[in-house]
Amino acid sequence: ELADILGVHRNTLRLYMKHHGIQRKYSELTNADLDILIGEFKKKRPDSGIRYIIGFLRRHGIRVQ
Repeated sequence: ELADILGVHRNTLRLYMKHHGIQRKYSELTNADLDILIGEFKKKRPDSGIRYIIGFLRRHGIRVQ
């Protein structure tokens, strides 16, 4: 998405990010911690699906595989 906005190929963007030391890392989170977070979310929004859960995690700065 960012590569499209910048008008470059995604591989070019990755190369520049690597060259400048910019990394996209996954959050260091245990499965138990992730289960707790998702459980809390599902208590509040039991009918929400995976897209809402991913949005919830991203909104809180959590990036998972």
